[in-house]
Amino acid sequence: MVKELTAQGAEVVEVAAYQSQCPETMDTQVWQALQKKQINIITFASSKTVKNFVQLVSTKLNNSTEINDLLEEIAIASIGPQTSQTCHDLLGKVDLEATEYTLEGLTSAIITNQQSINN
Repeated sequence: MVKELTAQGAEVVEVAAYQSQCPETMDTQVWQALQKKQINIITFASSKTVKNFVQLVSTKLNNSTEINDLLEEIAIASIGPQTSQTCHDLLGKVDLEATEYTLEGLTSAIITNQQSINN
């Protein structure tokens, strides 16, 4: 779109609306809750969040087998197909995927599937 506007004589100034990045460490309470199996579900709204999660967990563990063991009893929810593919690639599973690829759709999928998540 910038090219098209510039071609028509517009002066375009791009401004970053936000910046997202992975924190350097995982919150201690989150890590403890993961270890104690106090978390029922982890939701991912983008492939980047999956990658960031894996990066954070990897700093605490020795190998990917330990990540699989850590997540064995935790449901993984994805906002859509691309994020699900990243979950499969990096976490080895996806337990539910939103049919409407929005946060509302993800929330609805969790509510609809809460019985299977809790078992």
